[in-house]
Amino acid sequence: MKKDRKKFWENNNKNFCKNVVEILRSCELPKDWKTYVVVSNFLSDKEILPFDYNSWSNVNLVAATKKQGFEIMVFINRSRAEFLSRPAIVPLILHEIQHIRQAANNPKKFISATLNDEVAKSFEEDAEKHIRFLSDEFRKEAVLESVLYCYDIGSWNYASKMANFFYKERENIYSGGYDKDMTDSEFNLFQKAKREKKINLFIDYFCASLLGGKKYV
Repeated sequence: MKKDRKKFWENNNKNFCKNVVEILRSCELPKDWKTYVVVSNFLSDKEILPFDYNSWSNVNLVAATKKQGFEIMVFINRSRAEFLSRPAIVPLILHEIQHIRQAANNPKKFISATLNDEVAKSFEEDAEKHIRFLSDEFRKEAVLESVLYCYDIGSWNYASKMANFFYKERENIYSGGYDKDMTDSEFNLFQKAKREKKINLFIDYFCASLLGGKKYV
């Protein structure tokens, strides 16, 4: 991570669709439902960055009747995640998989979430709960890669926006119900690295934690 990361980002981008499919295949999806996966970017007059509001992914109910069939579409936003490695995108994909299950289990309530913030929040809380069983190394990997990628494309300005998104904004975006993605100590360490203009302080902290932590489950 301290060396030239360009090839790392390029390889992740190249393998992104494959990684998404492999994670989906490893999970149990609702029976008797067709699940379509779209991996793309929104058309926009400006580049959408990983910390932007419009970087979200989403699950949509396409149809839920005997005549029309039972179909769900999941959209994975490349703008937010295409630079991440497979371990780093696991939390994002598993979050959306839980939304797929929610839609299949109760289509009417799932549709109502688009019109009701409290219902939407409850679905987000449920989706977050279902990824807490993961080793914390997945979250740490996603934070490290996301902040470093933003640093590489926009220096401290973009890295700060990514860190602020994780620490200050994510839990309250959209309907709410999301977990904060950076701990106090992680965010404070980032601030120290920024003050001293030493990104390696941030890298060393996370790498030591990842190497010293549990193996991926």
